[in-house]
Amino acid sequence: MKKNITRISILLFLLLIAPRVAFTQMEWKQTCGIVQPPTTHLLKPDTTVNGDSVIIIPTVFHILTEGGAENVSKTQIFYALQFLNQDFNRQNPDTIGIPEVFQQLRGNPKVEFRLARLDPQGNCTDGIERIYTPLTGAYDNFLQLQPNFSWDHTRYLNIYVMKWIDIQNSPLYGGISYLAPVDSGQNLPAQWDALAVVYGEGSDLHGIPPESPNHLLGHEMGHYLGLQHIFGIGAGCSDDDYVDDTPLQDSPSNGCPDFPHISCINGPNGDMFNNLMDYSACTSMFSEGQVDRMRTCLAQNEWRTGYWTPANLAATGVDTELPVCANPPVADFGYGNYAGWLCAGQPIQFYEAASVNANSFQWEFTGGVPAISSDAFASVVFADTGLHSVRLVAGNSFGMDTMEKMIRIKPAEVYYTFNINSMTESFEDPVFNQQIPQWILGGKEWSVTNLASYSGANSIRLDSGFKYFSVFFTHTFDLSQIPGPGRKLVFQVACGLSNAGSITGGLRVTWKRPCAYERQIMSGDSNGGAECGALHAGDALLPDELKTATTNAAFIPNSSQWKTITLEIPDTLTGEIQIGFDWGNFTVTNKLKGLYLDDIRLISGNTGIAGSASGIHLNVFPNPADELVTFDLGNLTALQPEIFIYNSTGVLLRHFSSLHSTLLQIPVDEIGSDGMYFYTIRTNDQQFFAGKFIIQR
Repeated sequence: MKKNITRISILLFLLLIAPRVAFTQMEWKQTCGIVQPPTTHLLKPDTTVNGDSVIIIPTVFHILTEGGAENVSKTQIFYALQFLNQDFNRQNPDTIGIPEVFQQLRGNPKVEFRLARLDPQGNCTDGIERIYTPLTGAYDNFLQLQPNFSWDHTRYLNIYVMKWIDIQNSPLYGGISYLAPVDSGQNLPAQWDALAVVYGEGSDLHGIPPESPNHLLGHEMGHYLGLQHIFGIGAGCSDDDYVDDTPLQDSPSNGCPDFPHISCINGPNGDMFNNLMDYSACTSMFSEGQVDRMRTCLAQNEWRTGYWTPANLAATGVDTELPVCANPPVADFGYGNYAGWLCAGQPIQFYEAASVNANSFQWEFTGGVPAISSDAFASVVFADTGLHSVRLVAGNSFGMDTMEKMIRIKPAEVYYTFNINSMTESFEDPVFNQQIPQWILGGKEWSVTNLASYSGANSIRLDSGFKYFSVFFTHTFDLSQIPGPGRKLVFQVACGLSNAGSITGGLRVTWKRPCAYERQIMSGDSNGGAECGALHAGDALLPDELKTATTNAAFIPNSSQWKTITLEIPDTLTGEIQIGFDWGNFTVTNKLKGLYLDDIRLISGNTGIAGSASGIHLNVFPNPADELVTFDLGNLTALQPEIFIYNSTGVLLRHFSSLHSTLLQIPVDEIGSDGMYFYTIRTNDQQFFAGKFIIQR
């Protein structure tokens, strides 16, 4: 997995007195936001703060949580703070790849971030505040942070850790920060002066320990102390970051470019893609000019000058080594993954999140293996589904405290039955339907419906005009059972759109590994590496590509209002996967009148799609059937077809060969009881066709 979050595409710019939002294009990727005041920040630095000494900044982490995976542990906070201090003291270990010409320009900000030891009321604190609030996942939550939770922002650096960050129709920030002017004068209200990061695999707040520094906090802190992106406000060679020793750069870097990477006629050395204010996967340095700019901001910006005064360092308790707080801990813990979908039979990570300085932990996991643990971080497997009690007793020399939570374990992933060369999700199995994993970020749940279907009785439906994301995942496909190369994902779609309104989104189709439910993985972010990906070019299948009807009423498709979508499965993809369908929309809309999906299937490279192959006539009717099932083979008869009929568990029931008539009629009593059946047709030139039918007497 790449160590750096992909922060490209959506940049939040708040200009002049009336803030507004500008973004380049919609993407399903974590992004970096900037809250930017008027143009006074363009002034170049003319002074530095406090000589060459280290500047100490009192820091408090506010963990906004509802008790799940976002309730990160104290140990995770310590790692994040360690990485931040390494970035701001030229001590980060991942600098070996910086080209020599840029090594010579590396600056040392000499800024140390220390967890506050005294709160605004003078009480002992560990500098970490846990706040149970639905704002961790609420609309437009960024602007509610500073007014509701901030300690005096002129005395403490307030860092917010959240499940997701939203501001003005932009929900995919991995981090966001106020871009401080380097001089005095603030032209935006104080509520904009905040810095927030999302917990998870795109930040330094994931894993114990994290594999390597991510530098997300270092990047956002650069903005907080006056640094632009190295490529400027937007993109193009006319944009500058107003730092003399960083070369002009046309656009954000992707991956880790080879040196030199030339843009904006900036040869021979090209882009400084290792700079922490770029978006590359190998950022690890500030330049000397950037250091001057940040120290100038600390010297001149009235929202920053109060941090490092001797009086404030004493008042916040960071000027000396204070004893630990003489309080018993407040027990708490986090667990699981971003979606909160916890699979039976799979390891689930639990981690203590006690306040103050707990040093003993006693866990009890009802129905778990192990059933008890004394580790701060415990990995537990639950074999049974349903609610389970988890209890933590945290203690220190001053006392102990208990926290108990009920967690819900979902069924282990089920597998689709392999029938010759096809595996199908048809939404006909009521047990499967109840176990469909979903992830909702501001949107609405998908629902299995009998209002319409391409075949059989059911399909899955969404009628939401909400923002932002409504995602469901299929159960598990085992690619080792599907012959390749040339495997395909095929599904049926019916989509009704009105003429009025607009949709800034579409349907993103992705793959991921079973029981993997972190945010980047669920959205198919390319930063997920070998764990996930999109199955199409671009961010999404656009609404007009999906549209099968125009209507101003609630859309219920008829049999002619469906279309087939076919996507390639990469030949390099192996193992077990789930397919995700992510309807995303970045604004509220009433344009979508109904979206239906049916017959989601993976087929081998030599399998045709029944009813859609070029030049092939094939029809199976009626469907559902109550007396006879008729196969109209048309011109397939000349290819000596064989027909195989299977039940829903993959058992072969009937086999027909030596077919000379274009019509084959089979009494349903010769097939089986009411239910769903699959068929495959194989021809003498090794074409395969797959489909299903329902018997319903």
